[in-house]
Amino acid sequence: MGTRMGTYETAYWLTDTWGMTRRESRSGAYHPYRPDCISHLELSLPSHAVSAVACAESAMRELNSSPGPLTDTEPLARLILRAEALASSRIEGLEMPAGRLLEYEALDELGIPHRVDGTEAAVMGNIIAMRDGVDRAAELPLLTVDALCAINARLLEGTVAAPYAGRLRGEQNWIGGSRVSPLGAAYVPPRPELVPELMEDLMDFCNNTDLPAIAAAAIAHAQMETIHPFADGNGRTGRALVHVILRRRGVAPRVVPPISLVLATDRERYIERLASYRTTTELGSPESNEAIVSWVTYFSDACTISCERARAFEERIDDIRRNWRDALRPRANSAADLLIDALPSTPVVSVESAAQLIGRSREAARNAISSLVNVGILHQSAKNRKSNIFAARDVLDAFTSYERALAVPGGDTASEKVARHVPQRAQRR
Repeated sequence: MGTRMGTYETAYWLTDTWGMTRRESRSGAYHPYRPDCISHLELSLPSHAVSAVACAESAMRELNSSPGPLTDTEPLARLILRAEALASSRIEGLEMPAGRLLEYEALDELGIPHRVDGTEAAVMGNIIAMRDGVDRAAELPLLTVDALCAINARLLEGTVAAPYAGRLRGEQNWIGGSRVSPLGAAYVPPRPELVPELMEDLMDFCNNTDLPAIAAAAIAHAQMETIHPFADGNGRTGRALVHVILRRRGVAPRVVPPISLVLATDRERYIERLASYRTTTELGSPESNEAIVSWVTYFSDACTISCERARAFEERIDDIRRNWRDALRPRANSAADLLIDALPSTPVVSVESAAQLIGRSREAARNAISSLVNVGILHQSAKNRKSNIFAARDVLDAFTSYERALAVPGGDTASEKVARHVPQRAQRR
């Protein structure tokens, strides 16, 4: 008998009835899914899947290799990572506008203390954890379970889940249904005793597969969602894994567009495709191969869409820069001219950071900023006025529009209803 792709097992849940409603106190059978190991998966992609993977990889390589606001310097790349890191935070009601994040970073660079509330601290911690975790895991000779555990620990640091963060779960978890038992859940991941072996197998797959990077990231994402190895933070850690794979394989060394936000927008089909991935047919059979190929194609298309939206954002930034030049008409190679070139990639600056960006004196940077303020290109932060922090609101508004565009299937929030929580459009007087 051949190896199976997976099986739904039968287990029995015995409920402690203390403090529960009659419905919650039910005991009974439930069916955790036991996926097959994938480290030795041999998959031949049909032509349509090869085309989808190649298109996604080409778009991502082009986004990373060509000069543009998203890849010129770090701040906007961090904003994209912020969009990924906030995806699950927003579900919990945590938000932080892009401009505020960059203002706080500017204050940190100046060594100026600033006050953040608990929500903002949680968001900033989430972003730092994801960025640092991806950076460290991408540089390891081999990707390990410990590396993923470290990412999970950083993501949950300072939260109520911190006591059990950073280690594989030792209890049964489930998705949907009751808060107290897996009976009636939409999906029940593998029994906890199976998780260590399944995660080691997943790391073997990530380190040794010959599949193209996009296909490998797609399968790794689906397998990790299927295993659901942590007590909390599985979604965020799974997104980080996609970033790590694409970085390690050289497809996206500088910036990964927010693929998961595209998937979150298409939530119903995303969940449906993940469910289809969890087949119970023989591994290598036409049915199991079709399920995996379908998922890989779907994920690849989401990658391509995320790159297309990133390109549209960069085109919008080019328009903004042209409008700035028309408004100011700076002398070529002047400090103001150089600052107009630098602002799309670093839309929040101080006099000190502007001087470093353009390679001119503080006085030249101060005069350039003054010129840009006079024509409405830069605006001084009212909250941090004494700190001389200035923001290019046009760029920040464009980024907000970019995030909002990722929340509708067609990318047009004027004609389509957003499919999930997104930042509000900026209201300017």
